[in-house]
Amino acid sequence: MDIVDFNALALPAIARGLQQHRFQQLLCLSWYQQPWQHWIGQWKFQQDLACGEALLQQFAVACRLWRATLKVDAVCYVPMHARRLRQRGFNQAEQLATVAAAQLQLPLLQLFMVNTETPHQVGLNRQQRRANLRKQFRLRPKVAIPAKVLLIDDVVTTGATVNTLCRLLGKHGVQHIAVACLAVTKAPGTTAELYLQDLRHSSSPSPPSS
Repeated sequence: MDIVDFNALALPAIARGLQQHRFQQLLCLSWYQQPWQHWIGQWKFQQDLACGEALLQQFAVACRLWRATLKVDAVCYVPMHARRLRQRGFNQAEQLATVAAAQLQLPLLQLFMVNTETPHQVGLNRQQRRANLRKQFRLRPKVAIPAKVLLIDDVVTTGATVNTLCRLLGKHGVQHIAVACLAVTKAPGTTAELYLQDLRHSSSPSPPSS
């Protein structure tokens, strides 16, 4: 059984690492491990567009698998500060969201703005990530937001970034949020063997009903 097949929040090893999450579904292709870790890093930090294209193709395939389980009305994504966007040349979350919107035949919405540029989140613990994100984002004014949305990021680590955005969405009436990403990191103190045990003993749980 592959992690891509179902709502990853049903796995205890995932839930332990995403305490107090504010979203109802988590869909991802893999654990954040090799070779995914290398491919994602090459795409984001080395501008390796070949790795990026391969990841986008894999994400497109996954979106077609998720089509039956996702009950959402639009797709949005984690934003990037304008300076970092100029440096990198692209927002990987936006590119993934563009693929998702096309595969799911849903509108792609630019819902969020970045107030301040923060240091990279790579290597930060949960508390550091929360402090990093405090007051970082705001919703774009005068944008209609549906009640059910799919939020895209490239990697979910502690869930701090997506939780911050989910909190904003919840304050504006969004009732159901699904998160999709390329990879999710293991919970602190959780071994790979426990992840495999979760997968073996899972009965392919279905996502929570909306």
